[in-house]
Amino acid sequence: MVAEVAELATQAVSEVTDGLDAEQWASGLIGTWPHRPDADAVFFPALVRALEALRTAPALAALRALSAIGAPGRAEQARAAAERLAAGGLPEPAWAGELGVARPTAAALLCDDDFDDGVSVVIEFSGSHTLGVYVDHNLGGLVKDLFLAGPLAGVRAEFERHDEPGIELRTIELGEARARVEAALYMLDHTLDPPVNADVFELRALAEARLRLLPEGLELPDPYREIAPEEREALLADFLAAPEGARWRGDEEAEDIAATAIDFGADYNHGGPLRWSPVVVELIMTDWLPRKLSGDAAFFERVPDVLADWVRYAGRRRGVPAGKLMEAVAAVEVNRDEMLGAVEDPETWGPAKIFAAAALAAGVDLTDAEQVERFIERYKEGLAA
Repeated sequence: MVAEVAELATQAVSEVTDGLDAEQWASGLIGTWPHRPDADAVFFPALVRALEALRTAPALAALRALSAIGAPGRAEQARAAAERLAAGGLPEPAWAGELGVARPTAAALLCDDDFDDGVSVVIEFSGSHTLGVYVDHNLGGLVKDLFLAGPLAGVRAEFERHDEPGIELRTIELGEARARVEAALYMLDHTLDPPVNADVFELRALAEARLRLLPEGLELPDPYREIAPEEREALLADFLAAPEGARWRGDEEAEDIAATAIDFGADYNHGGPLRWSPVVVELIMTDWLPRKLSGDAAFFERVPDVLADWVRYAGRRRGVPAGKLMEAVAAVEVNRDEMLGAVEDPETWGPAKIFAAAALAAGVDLTDAEQVERFIERYKEGLAA
């Protein structure tokens, strides 16, 4: 199998036109196997051996490209094999001298402080190209996309041409850029089946090679701040005293819905309970509420009205411009029907909700600890059977 991959690689590498293209090609090749240390330890050396065994100029070209972006230790294996082939008289690729010469020159952060769904870390190398990394805050801060673009000056010019309100491109230190991207890659590696773009796998090896050129050692502040129960209660009280929430004061069910929105924001939402974008609205309505929360149909039918007022209140507190705030509020109605369908579909429920539904169906009083404990034992016995 590896021999076949090597044959295909030597055919594809002939289409490479320059050093950056070669590094991007090699990154895509590495991206075809699982990005785990154990996989890299198996596939990379095996591919190097298979390429060296071909003893052709395209095989030498492939090894040179792999040596430019391989992880420490792997790159040296590819380089040593390439040197042996070159010593045998095989010609070097025309772009060999362009490999590994990129150096970091500047970095910037593209962000939307109003919705703050994510940020793009943009790093320029040798004034010729930039590596862009989109960090998705709604997915736990993982790398959602990787992309290559032209020089940073061109990126800035394009940004200024569009001039979208609330979106800022600000300069950051190279060390901060590395710390942000490494933290996002860590989150990517610790997320099961991450919903990311294909470019993440194709460009990851190149991105990691570029990151190794940046200053290291900077520690980012922890973005999570624990919100105490007292602070949550104060936030709910302020909402109920505000114009947006006054009509719900004294309505126990409506107050529960608002408190649930606060808990979601405090425990699961980047930026806390006051950050509500259209994406955050979609996440709570179509995923989190159906998966986590139990309640009858009448309860969930009330959620959109209360949540819309909470989003209005939170947006005003956060200072979100009126146009954007209207987008977030409108997202509540957009997701109403999908939420109501999802809460009735057991396939969307999480384990805790499934257990609670089974207990209620069995007549268990969930406020009675002894009844719950006895049901847990029967439930586990049923799962084991």
